[in-house]
Amino acid sequence: MDRQKHAPLPKLTEVCTDQAEVLALTITRFIAAGYMTQDAACWDAGHQCAEEALGYVDGPRLVAAMAGVMRALRVERQQPWHSMPASCCRTTRDEIELMAALSQARIANTTALATSMQILTGQDEAPRLTTALRVAAETLASLGPPLTVPPTRSAVPTILH
Repeated sequence: MDRQKHAPLPKLTEVCTDQAEVLALTITRFIAAGYMTQDAACWDAGHQCAEEALGYVDGPRLVAAMAGVMRALRVERQQPWHSMPASCCRTTRDEIELMAALSQARIANTTALATSMQILTGQDEAPRLTTALRVAAETLASLGPPLTVPPTRSAVPTILH
């Protein structure tokens, strides 16, 4: 492929609207890696990342919400899931669509969320994913202001490539 004609994938900061979404996507990447490799260390890394950003109470709540999103994707999505490693600053098309859907769930835009569900799953309806995204949005909203400014410890791994 000619690098001159191929646009680079968008960066995490271009796709995510705030630090909360950056953290949510990073956790989702750790969970996806855990499913792909069947290595519990990936899940543990997701928990560690969340706990460093949110503490030992709220961190696991966000991990659970994003695990629900990933489980729903695995059940309702008809195509393979493509994601980057947690440390990567670029995003795949699937991750872009997921973050768009999460943003729509956060602002309760049901029409746009339904359209995103069709794109993400390839199905007319995706009740499990819709519910999981709403739960994730509620979880992010309940976390409050600590994620409105960059956390003292990075919400994503410090080495991005």
